[in-house]
Amino acid sequence: MTTLKVRESVSDAIYFVMSDQPDGCPQCQSRLDLVEIVMIDEERVFVNFCDDCQNEVLIVEN
Repeated sequence: MTTLKVRESVSDAIYFVMSDQPDGCPQCQSRLDLVEIVMIDEERVFVNFCDDCQNEVLIVEN
């Protein structure tokens, strides 16, 4: 079960837009693992993690 949490806005974070394709890491193109869904500035943000390059990727719905 995924828990919805509330986070403060992160000023230097890059948010990627969700598409119909499987989500891939912007650095190494590996598949991402969904860690949690959080609310940031009243918008659902999907927090993903890349095991290959140890990168956290934030994805929003369009």
